[in-house]
Amino acid sequence: MEYSLGIDLGGSHIAAAVVDGEGHLLYKRSRNTDTSGGVKGVAADIGQLGQSILTKLDSKKRDSLLHLGVGVPGPIHPRTQNVIYAGNLGWENADLLSELQPYFPHLEIHIVNDADCAARAEFKFGALQNYPNSMLLTLGTGLGGGFIYQGESFDGATGFGFEPGHFTLVADGEQCPCGRKGCLEAYVSTKALRREADKALQEYPDSLLLKGKTLDSLVPYTIRDLFEAAEAGDPAALHSIGLYSHYLAVGIASLTTVLQPEIIALGGGISNQKKSFYEELQRAVAEQLLTRVGQPVPRIIPAKLGNDAGIVGAAISR
Repeated sequence: MEYSLGIDLGGSHIAAAVVDGEGHLLYKRSRNTDTSGGVKGVAADIGQLGQSILTKLDSKKRDSLLHLGVGVPGPIHPRTQNVIYAGNLGWENADLLSELQPYFPHLEIHIVNDADCAARAEFKFGALQNYPNSMLLTLGTGLGGGFIYQGESFDGATGFGFEPGHFTLVADGEQCPCGRKGCLEAYVSTKALRREADKALQEYPDSLLLKGKTLDSLVPYTIRDLFEAAEAGDPAALHSIGLYSHYLAVGIASLTTVLQPEIIALGGGISNQKKSFYEELQRAVAEQLLTRVGQPVPRIIPAKLGNDAGIVGAAISR
């Protein structure tokens, strides 16, 4: 059996594991991301983390491991594999590949977009299996995603890839971390959800979210607190989650109108919700589509691989 080393490089954590041909993880490890040393420092941390895993392999597995994939939160140049831009890491035109080669001289290294990695993993081993025209959206501190078209990851003519978080949802709208205004990400990230919840709490100071706390607290409530409060009928939570879900539905409907996926899987921290959340979201998406003239409504389901999708997808990327 072949093995690969997969690295999921995020803004807060680096996760790594050996992945076998069936998508199973071996010797998973992680560490915090430290960007203070720039690309060179992050490469050194990846090198140390990866080597600490490789030393655990027996000689047979080590000899059959020939590939290293690194998923990065940003678009990747199709020829040089440079990281064009990764805002969460503070990188622009970063040559991570060259910095990693001294740590893994015997491995073929590929630098790939992290959300594309997750989509590939879900298509091969997870929720998108048997759906050759499908989409993964990752809902978290940002909005990432991958699009599978006719069984292959869609990178576009330029190789810039699929960036669902950065099409314009509202002209001249909220500021996005990318520097533009009105991007979908500026309305459906955890930051956006907190922004709207904080506004609602000004009107509802007796909210469950502030029980025994104030907005001046360092972290007065978590995203989980927000959804639990909404289930309990809290008006501030209901308003902010309702607004978040509306923008998400409009964004999904717009992507669907252009790309026509059969099915859409949601990953990332915000996706861990009850069945009712998905049913309500699908109804809201349907209301935004051309259903009266027969436009199909894609199924919207939770992703299956969770936080391991990025590792698995990086490992199988070639």
